[in-house]
Amino acid sequence: MVNSPKMIKGTILHLISQNMTEFIDTIIKAKEEFDPSCMLLFTQSKDLMEKITEQIDHEDLTIFTKRTALSSFMGRSNVRVRKLKNSPAVGLDVLDQVKEIVLSCAAEGLVGADERVMLVIATDVQTILTFEMSNIGVVNLKEEIDDRIQLDVLEAAFNLGTKIAKEGKEGLPTGALFIMGDMNKVLNNTTDSIRNPLKGSAEEELNIKDKDNWNTIKEFSMLDGALILDKFGNPVAAGRYVMFGDGFEREVEEGLGGRHLAASYITHSTSAVSLVVSSEGIIRVYKDGEKIYEVDVV
Repeated sequence: MVNSPKMIKGTILHLISQNMTEFIDTIIKAKEEFDPSCMLLFTQSKDLMEKITEQIDHEDLTIFTKRTALSSFMGRSNVRVRKLKNSPAVGLDVLDQVKEIVLSCAAEGLVGADERVMLVIATDVQTILTFEMSNIGVVNLKEEIDDRIQLDVLEAAFNLGTKIAKEGKEGLPTGALFIMGDMNKVLNNTTDSIRNPLKGSAEEELNIKDKDNWNTIKEFSMLDGALILDKFGNPVAAGRYVMFGDGFEREVEEGLGGRHLAASYITHSTSAVSLVVSSEGIIRVYKDGEKIYEVDVV
């Protein structure tokens, strides 16, 4: 069970500026101590790319850089290069940038759920993070939800759910229900509790993967009923009640209320994935009528 909502949770071994030789020595020492199965390198420094490549043996190394000209030393079978569109963020904002990189690596299958990862950042900040993918947020649910919704949609809903759990509504604890994917069947199995406030919105205007939309989406998610999103993370309806069909006998754990029962039923009746934020600060994810993930985020 994962006990942290943070995407990157590991050991910060170094977080100060230093000369290249000292930093490389730190990287090599950390690699020997942690024994990673794969390494991720985020840098613009050609010298650092060369030095690190020389020091790895069997580990897979993925280099993330915006550089356009790279030398032939990248031709090794265990080394791959991913070109970035955006320049490295300044200061500690780079941690948010590499968080998205780790998530995309998991979504694309570049990093497996059982990998021991060593992440090296060398921008205006130099740091090393070590972690096991099995302990990283909802990334370990990739295989569970891969055929239903995009992993980064679930990650965004999870992070927004954490925000809701911690901030509440007007300072008071509150909950929310996100239903993601299989949109047509979900809409056929739910009904409006209020006039749909999202009707007429452009399809990608409020995508949940864009943090700038979170405050608006948060308000919609806390309306009475569920917030419905398509598999790409676009909200399509808010304030929807789940309509229970005859013969549904599934029960949720004792003490859990209507949101959890609705999450269980709608994922039993459709191919959607549901995420419930409880007023106690616990996030639960449902698929095929069953809870597949739970974590306390407050």
